[in-house]
Amino acid sequence: MAKQRKRPNIISVYMTPQTKAKLNKVCADRGMTIKSLLGRLLDSFVALDRTEQAIVLGQVEARHVRTLADLIGRRGPK
Repeated sequence: MAKQRKRPNIISVYMTPQTKAKLNKVCADRGMTIKSLLGRLLDSFVALDRTEQAIVLGQVEARHVRTLADLIGRRGPK
């Protein structure tokens, strides 16, 4: 059976010119391409549990973030 070549999934991302400029600077400072930086960020994000994702996405009220972060910290490593 022929080996199937893995093809990357390509997505488009909208960002403001200001955000793009800041992202370019971060990538230059870190010596990374935008694709590699975004890939690592997405890998990290999907590895978070639902509570951690909600905090990152701003779906938790600011007054609860500290308490949740403390609880998550006490759970220890996954």
